[in-house]
Amino acid sequence: MNLLIHDLSPTVWAGIRSDYTGWAVVKNNGEIRPCCGCFSCWNKTPGRCVIRDGYNQMGRLIHSADEVTVISRYTYGGFSGFIKNVFDRSLGYVLPQFLVVDGETHHKKRYDEDKPFTFIFYGSRAVPEKEPAADSPRADLANKSDAAASDPSSGSVLLLNGSMRYVSGNSQKLAEKLCGRLKRDAGTLCFPPVIKL
Repeated sequence: MNLLIHDLSPTVWAGIRSDYTGWAVVKNNGEIRPCCGCFSCWNKTPGRCVIRDGYNQMGRLIHSADEVTVISRYTYGGFSGFIKNVFDRSLGYVLPQFLVVDGETHHKKRYDEDKPFTFIFYGSRAVPEKEPAADSPRADLANKSDAAASDPSSGSVLLLNGSMRYVSGNSQKLAEKLCGRLKRDAGTLCFPPVIKL
C-alpha cells in the first residue's frame, strides 16, 4: 500500500484523484486537532495518539505504507499547517529514547525500516521565495528541480535547509547526509539565504 498525505482543495484533488487509485489518502476533513504534547503516544498508548479525531493512527499508517508521498502548499519555507499537524500527530512512529549517530541526536526507531518519502510543494509563494537563492552555488540544482516538477523521471533533488543556523547546524548536516544516500543528482540549499548585518 502507498500513502498520500495532501492539503489540496477539493477541486484540485478531484482533478488528480484518479492518479492515486488504490492509495491510502490522508486529507484535511476539517476535524484535525493539534498535538497536545501529552506524549501518550509514547507512554500510555504506544504508537497511537489519544486524540480521537480520525488522525490518531498516523504512526501506524505510515509504518504500514510501502512509500509515502506528501503534497503540501509551500508555506513560510515549509509545510502547510495541516501537513505539519499530521506529522506532529505521527510522533508515535518513533520512540522517546535517543541515539547519537555521527554526533547527531536521533529518536530511536519504533519500526526497523527505511521508508521512501516524496515531498511535492506547490503554491505561488514558492516562486518568489526561490529568487534570493539565485546566487547560490546550488542554484543549478534549483533549476533542475523545476524540470523535475514537470518531468519526475529527471530525478533531481534539492533539499532546502530552513534552519536559522544555516550551514553550521544539524539540519544542514542531515541534508548533506541524505544527499549522499540518494541515488540521483542531489544537493542542498540554505533557505532563507544568510543575511549579514
